[in-house]
Amino acid sequence: MKRNVVLIGFLLLLSACAVAGWHKQGVSDYEAENALAQCEYEAGINHVDRGDFISNCMKRQGFRWY
Repeated sequence: MKRNVVLIGFLLLLSACAVAGWHKQGVSDYEAENALAQCEYEAGINHVDRGDFISNCMKRQGFRWY
């Protein structure tokens, strides 16, 4: 019984990780990856803190992280 609970918890954790990322309604994963790559490129050429810049860049384009 305890083993089943641990296994179910592990599977739920694994499935939650699979869907985490930048999402926008009507936009494919491929397009989301391209938008992220563009934000990363802009962060690199502007020599700014990547975390905040990329997050704000993606949010500005209408993407949400979940």
